[in-house]
Amino acid sequence: MGLLSDPSISTQSKLVAGLARHVGKVCLLLYVAGVAWFFCLALPEFNHGTYLSENALSPGLVYPEIRVDANRLAIQLLEELHRERKDHVSTTPHAWIAAKMNEFGLETHTHNYTLKYPFGGGKEYYGKNVYGILRAPRIASTEGIVFTAPYRAASSVHTDISPSVPLLLAFADFARRKNYWAKDLIFLVTEQEQLGMQAWLEAYHDGDREYEVNKTYLWSGNLPARAGSLQAALNIEVQDLEIDYVDVRIEGLNGKLPNLDMFNLVQRIMAREGIPSGYRQGPRKKRRHSRSAYEQNLRGILSMLSSQSSGVPNGNHGLFHRYRIDALTIAAARKPTHATLKGNPASAAVPLLKAIEGIARSLNNLLERFHQSFFFYVLVNNDRYISIGDYMPALVALVACAFVKAYLHWFMLPAATDLELEPEPEADAEVEGEPEEPFDRPYGSVMIYITATLMLGFLCNVLPLQQYFLEIPMGAAPLTTSVLSFLSLLGTVLPFVVVLPPGGLELLHVAFLLIYGCALIVVGLLNFGLGFFIAVLTVPLVISLETKEENWSSSYRHSVRLVTLILNPMMIVYVIVLGMTFYQFPELPMQKILLRAATAAMDASAYGLIDSVIYGNFLYFIVSTVFLPMWIMCWTLALSKRRDYADYLGFDEAPPPPRPPPNPRLKKTN
Repeated sequence: MGLLSDPSISTQSKLVAGLARHVGKVCLLLYVAGVAWFFCLALPEFNHGTYLSENALSPGLVYPEIRVDANRLAIQLLEELHRERKDHVSTTPHAWIAAKMNEFGLETHTHNYTLKYPFGGGKEYYGKNVYGILRAPRIASTEGIVFTAPYRAASSVHTDISPSVPLLLAFADFARRKNYWAKDLIFLVTEQEQLGMQAWLEAYHDGDREYEVNKTYLWSGNLPARAGSLQAALNIEVQDLEIDYVDVRIEGLNGKLPNLDMFNLVQRIMAREGIPSGYRQGPRKKRRHSRSAYEQNLRGILSMLSSQSSGVPNGNHGLFHRYRIDALTIAAARKPTHATLKGNPASAAVPLLKAIEGIARSLNNLLERFHQSFFFYVLVNNDRYISIGDYMPALVALVACAFVKAYLHWFMLPAATDLELEPEPEADAEVEGEPEEPFDRPYGSVMIYITATLMLGFLCNVLPLQQYFLEIPMGAAPLTTSVLSFLSLLGTVLPFVVVLPPGGLELLHVAFLLIYGCALIVVGLLNFGLGFFIAVLTVPLVISLETKEENWSSSYRHSVRLVTLILNPMMIVYVIVLGMTFYQFPELPMQKILLRAATAAMDASAYGLIDSVIYGNFLYFIVSTVFLPMWIMCWTLALSKRRDYADYLGFDEAPPPPRPPPNPRLKKTN
């Protein structure tokens, strides 16, 4: 290790000296290169055309067998369901759904679950799912495919998707009549949106585990029957049997995506049936827009990354990814009605039923799980994508700024070099007999300080869910925001209370840069959108931090401190919500916008905590446990509070006189 850290080696000394002179230019170049690389990804030369890697899928190889009778059955079931909805305004007609599954010959079961809401005194909510299993006639129940449809009650404020259930049942009746299925088919109708889906998945995979009473909020129970290992899943959300287009939704929990082959499969099957479909598909416009192809591609990339960065799935399919099950949602929009343009309701749903049949038969051909295509990608449009090897260099270039500065500051630490300066004879005679006090790097103090910041982040995850706080008569949003604000305030005050000894700020700076760079790389690998946006926002502040007062002007130092305060995680959440509020409600006065944004930011903090404990969304964990401690370290470096050397050694006399100016000629050491 001595050779690795000895700057007396000429090559390394020249590298450090050159880097010290041009570190600002190098970091600026890396930052610009990272941002420029990202904007180049929208160009056709930097992305690729989509293709199918899994030959076993064979999309469109067989002729669809669904006929008009399946459409008539779907219409009949929809009429019956509408009559049932009048008697079940705020509940689900479980008995009717189970009776229809039994009538179609499925192995029908119900699944009960309970949610113990962590706030509000621990109120309990109950739900029930209904599912039917079509056993594979040609093989043992070793593998399965899930077809699911969420049921929304008539009193729901969301868009009505009740036709999804009749469409699912009509396809189940068709599938029961065929004997070529090599996998079990599960037809699932969930209650309470993603909550019912999460409970069913937990019961399917972990139903036999024992629950801890005080730490478990979703009691998923057990399933009376299971199929084989789930290979894929298709979530169906249909607004009407007469559809205009299909929006293919792929974002899952924590930004995970299904295998690219599954998206390409759905696209090809939909195109074969003549259904307009795609990622973020919208209604067809008669007039052409004036945006260039590059602008459309860039908007598509930013739209996907912003959706991924939240970590919230945009459909029930997103919860399957947690169990390594590739899934997506086909959301069919209602066709607009015109007085002069009327469709044929007798065959309106046939194309969509044929598409579902084609997807099911292609998935039935799978010999193993999806694995040949990409799991980490960004869609430019429906026909082009960017792989992880193409978009990660943008994030790596941004994060490289932190590692370059860490390397430089490590070799510029006060005791990091063993360079011996050749003293003049007169200087030796004057200071002879007055040895300089030894200087040791305060590793222990810096480690304790970093541990204290991490502990504050850990408390952000633990305190809001403690029984003492849960018994406080406050709502989830005010309670969570109060705890986060108090701990964030403690982090703001910490640098004024705890001042590091000499050399501590320099060591903390190196540690902060390394932790910051590693954290962004890990977050970017798991959720590229979140990691990239945070890097673009915070890297300029990180590379502008300095711990030596002589390197800062007064105005520059105050500007950096102000920017650091603004980049507090709590403040960033509020600013993002404020921008969204102003965009959606531009007609409101500014005072109401600020108040509404504050309320929405409080709700966002509570929802993030609830999503983390129920669904496993790690956005709240990352912000509180990773980025809040890093912000406290950044705030400490921006303040640059130092302890006097005499106070550190514990005596009152003045420090030893400074050594005479050394001879600039260096003496090499062996």
